[in-house]
Amino acid sequence: MSAPSKIRFATVRDLYAAFPTAEIDVGIECCEEPSAGFVSRLAKEGDHRAALSYCAYLLARREAVWWAVRCVRQTAPADAMSLRCLQAAEEWVSEPSEARRRRALEEAGQARKSLAAAWVAQAAGWSGGNVSPDPAFYLEPPPQATAQAARGAVLIALGAVAGDRRESVESGWIEAALRCALGELHRS
Repeated sequence: MSAPSKIRFATVRDLYAAFPTAEIDVGIECCEEPSAGFVSRLAKEGDHRAALSYCAYLLARREAVWWAVRCVRQTAPADAMSLRCLQAAEEWVSEPSEARRRRALEEAGQARKSLAAAWVAQAAGWSGGNVSPDPAFYLEPPPQATAQAARGAVLIALGAVAGDRRESVESGWIEAALRCALGELHRS
């Protein structure tokens, strides 16, 4: 008898029911396929973009930000803004306090939206709480905001990967997300 899965959405239908935007972002119609098998099948078939998109939704917010930081760091961004955004996101992952979430949101707000790291910080910033720049006005992020920002970060980061390395990098990122979702890979 195998151990029960630690994946928070057992099937594609379960995930799509929780996040209706996921079906559009993933680009694959709803089905009853188990989540881990779905991601593995997409990766095996070479549909890495769909698999990466699904992984961003599959992971809990903190894990999604951790995974996106890890992916973006592998592309070795060296500009000061990217490094500040990644640091803010990492600090939120290590201690998800309101102050650290707000700092990540502020760093993301100052960064160019073409930077993958800006979207990682945005993912942390959109993990909950008030996202309004005006503290007198409360605006809660939608439930899919962290997943969509983490997805954007990972997809933008792929642009920095040389074409001859892209498939192996995508496969590694998908494997890391699945292992994290299964509880086999932990934040460090």
